[in-house]
Amino acid sequence: MILKKRNEPESILFLKRGLVRCKKNRQEIQLELRNLEKGYQSEMKLDFYLHRMALSTQMVILQDIRLPAADGQTFFQIDSLLLTPYFGFIIDVKSQAGQFIFQHNARKFHYQLHGTKYGMKHPVSQVEEQEDQLINWLGGEWSKYTMVSVTALADPGAEVMADASSEWVYDRVMPFDLLKIRLKEASGNFIESFFQMNQLVEVGRRLAKAHCKPVLYYWKKFDLQDRDVARGVLCPFCNRLGMTRLRVIWECPHCGGRDRHAHLLSLFDYFVFVKPTMTNKECRDFLGIRNVHTARTLLNNCGILDWKGENRGRVYFLKKR
Repeated sequence: MILKKRNEPESILFLKRGLVRCKKNRQEIQLELRNLEKGYQSEMKLDFYLHRMALSTQMVILQDIRLPAADGQTFFQIDSLLLTPYFGFIIDVKSQAGQFIFQHNARKFHYQLHGTKYGMKHPVSQVEEQEDQLINWLGGEWSKYTMVSVTALADPGAEVMADASSEWVYDRVMPFDLLKIRLKEASGNFIESFFQMNQLVEVGRRLAKAHCKPVLYYWKKFDLQDRDVARGVLCPFCNRLGMTRLRVIWECPHCGGRDRHAHLLSLFDYFVFVKPTMTNKECRDFLGIRNVHTARTLLNNCGILDWKGENRGRVYFLKKR
């Protein structure tokens, strides 16, 4: 039973829009987009693989959940979470090819591609941190519930290499093809039931409801200034800037496409690529409209913004999602 399905990350959509708008650091934006698309494709590949395995119906599945961490300031994210009455199974997906090399009882780890070392978090400690954060989030009797955490390698060219003292890592970091074996091992090892299915469904729904979308501050990540981001409403049909506002609709001068809500994603663009607050004047400048009252109506009725202050002192910002 899948209680939360995976969706394409909003970051992919906005990075594509950013390539239309942004004049600065385009190579960095393109690299970020490629990495995110590759990661998403790998996660979708995992979903297909798990579906093909015909998993037990006595299982709750949540795909791509992001929850508040114990410190109350940060978040932790789990690619796939499988909950059975007997044990939980956390899967963290790595999309990279290359060698994942473990030495000295896996205390030493490095990632290598074509003979060059690259920085990467320790896969085992990373997924263990996800496990610890999840158990802490669930609280209470969940501290006695067994969790199995693995890192799944999506690329067929990825290879795990371990010295004699680190061979236990092969049970923790593996290609997709070995996930079924690992799940069968867990099913054979953990036979004491902790929860009924109705309890798992209830907690699964609670986890899905608590999922938090990430706030995208690409203006900060890519060091963008106001002047680096092109103005205008982006046409949803031809992907070009410069839609004009008619009475209650936007019209594209390039392709003739019309859309009532084209300004919504363009407002998002501003908060993602320019800065986290917007005034009425900044709205007019960015969307390419002149009328103060039209801008106020669009800002107040768009459904994605909160504000503070009144009249000319009013400042808008994105609602928490």
